[in-house]
Amino acid sequence: MAPEILLAFAGACSLLFLKPGPAMSVIVANSVGYGVRGGLVSVGGNVLGFVLLLTIVGFGLSWIAETMRNWFDWIRLGGAIYLIWLGVSRLRSAGRLTSYGENPTGELFRDGFLVAVANPEVLLFLAAFLPPFVDPQQPAAPQILALAAIFIAVSAIAGSLLAVLAGQARQFLSGGRLTLIDFLSGGLLVVAGLWLAWPSLESLT
Repeated sequence: MAPEILLAFAGACSLLFLKPGPAMSVIVANSVGYGVRGGLVSVGGNVLGFVLLLTIVGFGLSWIAETMRNWFDWIRLGGAIYLIWLGVSRLRSAGRLTSYGENPTGELFRDGFLVAVANPEVLLFLAAFLPPFVDPQQPAAPQILALAAIFIAVSAIAGSLLAVLAGQARQFLSGGRLTLIDFLSGGLLVVAGLWLAWPSLESLT
C-alpha cells in the first residue's frame, strides 16, 4: 500500500480517538482511581475489544454490521447501564477501598474491553472507513492487516498517553483529596454512560 494511504488512515484513526467518548472516560477514571497501571490495564482491554471488532470487519463480515444495526440502540443502552453502574459504585466507595480490591487487574481489563465492544460507533467507523482504503486490484488480506495494525497502534498509543497523563495527576494529590478524585472518576463514568445512552433513548422514544 502507498505510504500516503496509510498516513491518511492513521490520521482518520487519530481523529476518532481525539473525540471524547465512553472509552476515554473509562481510561481516565481508572487511571485517576488506580494510577497509571490501572489506566494501562484498561487500555489493554480496550485494545482487545478493538481487535475483536477488527476481526469481524476484516474477515469480510460486513453483513454482521448491517444486521447489528437493528440492535445498536440496545447494545448502546447495555453499555451505558454498565458505565453508570461503575460510576455509582465508584461514588459510593469514595475515600475507601473499592469493591475491586487492592489488585483489580481483571476488573479494570474487563472495563476497557466492554466499553469498546458496547459502543457501536466503533464498528460503524471500521465498517465505513476500512473499505475505501483497500485497493480492489490488490490482495485484500495484507491491506486489511496493515490497516488493522495501524488502528490498533494508534488506539494503544492514544490510550496509553491518556492513562499516563491522568495517572500522573493522582501523584499530586494525597489524603482527603483522594476522595475528591474518587468522586471525579465516578462522575466521569456516570457522564460517559449517559452520553452513550442518550442517542438510543431518543431513538426508542
